[in-house]
Amino acid sequence: MLEIPAHLPHRYPFLLVDRVLEREPGVRVVAEKLVTMGEPYLQGHFEGHPLVPGVLLLEMLAQAGGFLEAESLHGTAIFLAGVQDARFKAPAFPGDRLRLEVTAVGAFGGLMKVRGTVSCEDRELCTARLLVKRL
Repeated sequence: MLEIPAHLPHRYPFLLVDRVLEREPGVRVVAEKLVTMGEPYLQGHFEGHPLVPGVLLLEMLAQAGGFLEAESLHGTAIFLAGVQDARFKAPAFPGDRLRLEVTAVGAFGGLMKVRGTVSCEDRELCTARLLVKRL
């Protein structure tokens, strides 16, 4: 199993990838995030009806995209630099096991372009094309 903290620079409470299920560096990554009631962002989003904010679904995809890199990104600053064609189709709730699928589209000028999908069981929750910047 790939050590998540050894590969990504993110830490609690902003590390949003729990496991990497499949990985072909430079091509494709499938990762997983289990949403629990302990997630800090659920405390106020929304009271009595918690759901994962859409922007965090995009951040999950960007972090999963970091595993497309062959080498460790630990100690390297990476950030979500752009979002294109984001579509939010269904909400994510506590108890959901989110599947994060990210495919490399290209790289240029220090940017990595990826296409990603967040799903839960047979529900597609979010799709987007992202630009991820590495400094």
